[in-house]
Amino acid sequence: MGRYTDRGGPMRTALSHSIPIIVGITPFAVAYALLGVSVGLLPAELIAMSIIVFAGASQMVAVTMLQDPAVPVTLIIVTTALINLRHLLMGVSMAPHLRGAPRGVQAAAAFFMIDESYALAMNRMQRFGFDMRYYFTCGAVFFFGWSLLTGVGIAFGRLIADPFALPLDFIMPATFLVLVMPFLTNWPSILAGITAAVTAVLGALFLPGHWYIVIAAVVAAAVGVATEGAGSAH
Repeated sequence: MGRYTDRGGPMRTALSHSIPIIVGITPFAVAYALLGVSVGLLPAELIAMSIIVFAGASQMVAVTMLQDPAVPVTLIIVTTALINLRHLLMGVSMAPHLRGAPRGVQAAAAFFMIDESYALAMNRMQRFGFDMRYYFTCGAVFFFGWSLLTGVGIAFGRLIADPFALPLDFIMPATFLVLVMPFLTNWPSILAGITAAVTAVLGALFLPGHWYIVIAAVVAAAVGVATEGAGSAH
């Protein structure tokens, strides 16, 4: 993913960038299905969630919370909504590139806007400009891949006695680390990345829920803007 070229066109390039990532998050997608089956969700419900919600982190949190029958549905909805608040910031940064596009295209772009497709498209944009074909190809790969892998997890779920015992906590942080590294090309981006990491860790340790995700994003963005502004002033 480190080298961005368009020798085969934006769609073929998108395939070469996104397929390795969907392969890398296969264990996480399968784990989601395994956890869902273990808490009593039907295969159709799990697949429907992957198709309609299409947000791996919030889906994993939701099925984990379903382990406890005492947890109200409203709490699950609020918690997953907080996790996905980062999409507001992602949407704001993408909005200028979708200005003038038909409403249907904008709605589809919002649906496909997950961490992976956003990171790939915005990283490529710095080199070649924003390309709808690239973005939607990445989004389609992740959408169909995630849905398919949900089915794989359901099919093989009975082979694992206790999916909650699997060491899966490292998968998503490792994936996000791979996605963010190409953005760290100058001091403002490096400082923003370090700020986000430190703020997120401290927030996770001392704050309830998942507010640390949004707080880390806002603080890191502020540091990045301030540092870049200070650098341009010189």
